[in-house]
Amino acid sequence: MPLKHFTETFLVVVLGAVIALTGLLTATLPNLPEGALPWAVLFILSVIYPLSLYSLFQRRRADNTFRNLHWFPAGILLIWLVLQGAVVGSTIDAESIALYAWGWTLVPVLIGFVLLVLFCLKVIRRRIPRLFFLGLILIPFAAAAFLSEQDGNWEQELASVLWSADFWQVDETGFLASFIAPTEKNLEASDDEKEEDWRERLRMQERRDDRIAARMNEDSDDGMKVVELHIDMDKSISSTGFEYGSSSSKPSELPESGFGWSAIILTLIAGYCAALNESARKRA
Repeated sequence: MPLKHFTETFLVVVLGAVIALTGLLTATLPNLPEGALPWAVLFILSVIYPLSLYSLFQRRRADNTFRNLHWFPAGILLIWLVLQGAVVGSTIDAESIALYAWGWTLVPVLIGFVLLVLFCLKVIRRRIPRLFFLGLILIPFAAAAFLSEQDGNWEQELASVLWSADFWQVDETGFLASFIAPTEKNLEASDDEKEEDWRERLRMQERRDDRIAARMNEDSDDGMKVVELHIDMDKSISSTGFEYGSSSSKPSELPESGFGWSAIILTLIAGYCAALNESARKRA
């Protein structure tokens, strides 16, 4: 059976609130790379939200337009990531893309609400309650966004509360550093026999790696010596005036190689004579 009017109205209002909240949180995200982990968390949540409703939409045969609108918060975050990537990978400065997050990302939020309003006008049923609740969300949100831009950027204070903890840092002080940073191997002698066997294997592996690294360094040093020798030889030859590429060092004609045409012709004649002799012998 299709979605009930009340259920659909409830989901429309929740989606409007999620779009507004996504816009606010997007405006609080630090620039990359500091904002990588906060962005990833928000993006995962924005994807889980429509996926959690997928089975309900399938059972109740929800409108495809309404289903796709639930991906709009993820789209807001994706556009933010693309713009930040353009700053990191080019000469564009962060001030050039600051307009996207102006007023708690007001422009993308307005676009999302416009799409929701168009959907509410298309489905006819329960238009007034849906538009009323959407207005209750959008009007205070837009007013607070304008006041924040005029009176001191409240989203920066919210960002300091949400993202300033060491948990969100991507350097060695952050949460991921304990998983990414390599740990030192303990190769000291141990009283435990099994543990000592394992550490001895680690010590053997480390000595083997050291030998390989030393051998590679020696090969690279030998290669550098050969290159330097060739460079010195080229310099000495150039200083004497006998460059290989000069016209004076080129021979006037190429030297002969191989058997030559005379030897080839004699070989063919001898073979022909032998064939005639063999043919006459068989006839006799």
